[in-house]
Amino acid sequence: MTALFKKILCPVDFDRVSIPALELVHQLALQNEATVYLLYVVPGQSLPMDLEKVARDNLRGIAQKWLADRIPHEIVVSSGKAAAGIVNAQQTLNADLIVMATHGRTGADHARLGSVAEQVIRYSSCPVITVRPR
Repeated sequence: MTALFKKILCPVDFDRVSIPALELVHQLALQNEATVYLLYVVPGQSLPMDLEKVARDNLRGIAQKWLADRIPHEIVVSSGKAAAGIVNAQQTLNADLIVMATHGRTGADHARLGSVAEQVIRYSSCPVITVRPR
């Protein structure tokens, strides 16, 4: 069977909402023998060195816990608006799939805060799987 996905982008937000997406990424990566790209987008125009280091260290910890040594992976840190950063990373990496958590906000919270996942779905050139919190 030919693998559908060789490069899977998984944006994380360093909160528990990302856990179901990480579990799914683990399964998909094993099934497809894919490389996982863990991404964190630091809000803002520039990427201060100290924030980049903290983000990379946190992503390494996530990779160690969820991907272990069984799944090839890379750490990616960028700055800017979350949705644009995710779409840019997908294009730069030529990722075949994005798997990301969604906070599942509705009503006033959704209208006020918007949805990063919705924007990524709208502008991504590859399939996007969203995973709601449990």
